[in-house]
Amino acid sequence: MARTPGVADAIGFSVPTGIQNHPVRKVDLARQREMWQSVLFVSILVVGLLMVAWQRSQWTDLGYDSTRLENERAAVEAENHHLRLELDTLRSPQRIEKLATEYLHLVAPPRTEAVVIERVRQAAAPVRTLVARR
Repeated sequence: MARTPGVADAIGFSVPTGIQNHPVRKVDLARQREMWQSVLFVSILVVGLLMVAWQRSQWTDLGYDSTRLENERAAVEAENHHLRLELDTLRSPQRIEKLATEYLHLVAPPRTEAVVIERVRQAAAPVRTLVARR
């Protein structure tokens, strides 16, 4: 190690230039393990809290969706009721007769010319059938 003459010689000591003056640390394994355990614990806690927050937001969203679907269902049921009433009105015999006479210029036949056609019902099969045996 080389010494440089100067102020240090005047005082009576000198610092060698080849020495590194930073402290050397030893790794404390117990402290490092404790730190990683703390990091793991905090990470698990944060993940748990995030999951709880996500579940609550999903629950809230499902509540809003449920309310929206109930309102939608009520609107569809009201529309269905309205359409059924309209269908019954359109199928009414009085309306059909009015349209036939006013717009199509049809006339009702006199009673002597009117023929009533009845539907023929098929006979029901007998409950027990007798089969001849040999």
